[in-house]
Amino acid sequence: MKDDARVRAYDSQSVAYHQAFQVFLDHTDQEVNARRWLDGLLQTLPARQVFLDAGAGNGQVTAWFLNQFDRTIAIEPNPSLNSDLRRTCPSAEVLPVGILEAQPGDHADLILCSHVLCYIARSEWRATVARMASWLAPGGALVIVLQNHETDCMRMLDAFLGQRFDLAALAQEFEEEHGQQYRVELQLVSAHVTTPDLASAYLIAEFMLNLLPMPNPPARSALEEYIGKHFAGPTGGFRFSCHQEFVVIRQLR
Repeated sequence: MKDDARVRAYDSQSVAYHQAFQVFLDHTDQEVNARRWLDGLLQTLPARQVFLDAGAGNGQVTAWFLNQFDRTIAIEPNPSLNSDLRRTCPSAEVLPVGILEAQPGDHADLILCSHVLCYIARSEWRATVARMASWLAPGGALVIVLQNHETDCMRMLDAFLGQRFDLAALAQEFEEEHGQQYRVELQLVSAHVTTPDLASAYLIAEFMLNLLPMPNPPARSALEEYIGKHFAGPTGGFRFSCHQEFVVIRQLR
């Protein structure tokens, strides 16, 4: 089978990857709904001195909070993303290391880890969350965001790659181990992808499959068939869920 007959495996630093990501953003309400939810959470914080973005990427989300905290710390180990991050958030202190290696120095009133765990081995999730929770200021909140494991997108990952992310299971594990120190809450924020055409739906589905390594990418025709069967809207176009799960961890006083 020719390579062009298979789903593309993106380099996360490639132009094609960023183009596909933009197509996703253009056809989903995920970002808008997440921003609304996070704005509501800010109102519950007793202080806004330090914001820490753990896995800040290019700084697009980090920039939402720059003017709402006295100080911003951004953790991002990827050198390519670091340059974008520094341009987008010039006032932020950038730590160019992984979460487990980072030493922020100050405790944070809000720690955000948005869609980062999907790039970290599952065996390191618990240690990563415990590390971030140790940086919380009194009354602060650690917010971890991933797609809900029962969304249409996650079912697709399971169908083709035999794996999906389960943040609820991680939240339960953390609570069982650290429940005497922290309060753990789990909230679902709905989101959908809506596209008028197969080309956009396919590109977004392909982008979603790239959340996991694809040493043997599936056939393009198989993905197109899956989209037509599972994502086609009743009156035309395509619609599939990408709800986000928000785990909120707060220190018990």
